[in-house]
Amino acid sequence: MKILIVTEVFYPENFLINDLATELVRRGYDIEVMTRQPSYPEGKVYDGYKNEDYSVEEWCGIKIHRFKTIEGYKTSKIKKIVNYFHYVSAGKKVIDKIIDGVDVIFVHQTGPLTLALPAVYARNKYHVPAIIWSFDIWPDTVFMYGFPKIPPLTTYLDYIIRKVYRNMDKIMVSSIKFISSIKPYCGKEDIVYAPNWMVEQESIKSTLILSKNKVNFTFTGNISAAQNLENVLKGFALANLTNARLNIVGNGSLLEKLKRLVSELNVDNIIFHGRYPASEIDDILCQSDFLVLPLLSVEGIDKTEPFKLQSYLKSGKPIFGVINGAGREIIEENELGICANPDDVSDISAGFKKMMNLSEECMQNCKNSAEALLQDRFCRSRIISKIEEVICNVRQNF
Repeated sequence: MKILIVTEVFYPENFLINDLATELVRRGYDIEVMTRQPSYPEGKVYDGYKNEDYSVEEWCGIKIHRFKTIEGYKTSKIKKIVNYFHYVSAGKKVIDKIIDGVDVIFVHQTGPLTLALPAVYARNKYHVPAIIWSFDIWPDTVFMYGFPKIPPLTTYLDYIIRKVYRNMDKIMVSSIKFISSIKPYCGKEDIVYAPNWMVEQESIKSTLILSKNKVNFTFTGNISAAQNLENVLKGFALANLTNARLNIVGNGSLLEKLKRLVSELNVDNIIFHGRYPASEIDDILCQSDFLVLPLLSVEGIDKTEPFKLQSYLKSGKPIFGVINGAGREIIEENELGICANPDDVSDISAGFKKMMNLSEECMQNCKNSAEALLQDRFCRSRIISKIEEVICNVRQNF
């Protein structure tokens, strides 16, 4: 079976779709990919690539069809919007060239829902079934970026959302919370839950050695506004835990602002370690006593299941979730740790103190629950087999 993956991002950009595509090749499928020139997250085409109107390359047995991107979208909202529309127009031209022989179109949506429009166009013109796997929920995300909830924008968004989902032969979502948001637009009851999974990679001993004389709370990952780290730092400072440290491992747009905040708070037990290679993160997490999983409480964001959760689960350490929505449900329902209100600094402070008082039995239960989740709900082979089954059924029943 020949599957065309339509996606905004693909190798050398580091996303889960790379792992799915290579695994489907291993299972005997003919995989081709349609995407833009690699440019995420900086909005600048990677070294070694040209921002050409059309190019083809091979990677791991996968033919990748690329087209031009509008550079500068990271810092310009206008360029970001123009890029959305450019993807649609350029994507339609490219898909016309490459659709011959395709059995199923598979849309991997991590950003704008508009990227599915070339697939909708090809489905209806060439009578090829289409599937979408949504990691980002519209219209919530659009309004989260500050766009107003007023006509004609709301009218246009409703039109796009209905057009995409009603022209998909199967809808898959990465978060259970997405299902209730999508149903009113698509009229479909059978939406398939296919979450993130852990991508196995090399793990080595880190050059970062955490203090063994302190209780170590650790956050790893991108330091952005969505992580709500400002309230986390304020809550930790308020808790005044002299025998504990909060380790921030990573980099991002808010790093310097958070460093200034720590200076204003006048605390010396919040440490910024900078970015470390992905291969060292497992070891850093294992050195830690507790892991901090924060997320901004905003409609759209709090419906997502944080991808970071899987790496935290692998360590087996108790999780302090400064989070609402889907992430909080997973932590609380599976007894993985303690959660606090991300908008309440006093509650966050109290949560840090509660974590310090967890019993050995409770910490062992957290570890057992984490292992069970990785072997069941977030099991890579099981999720990919479910996706494979969806693809085969859609092709057979179209």
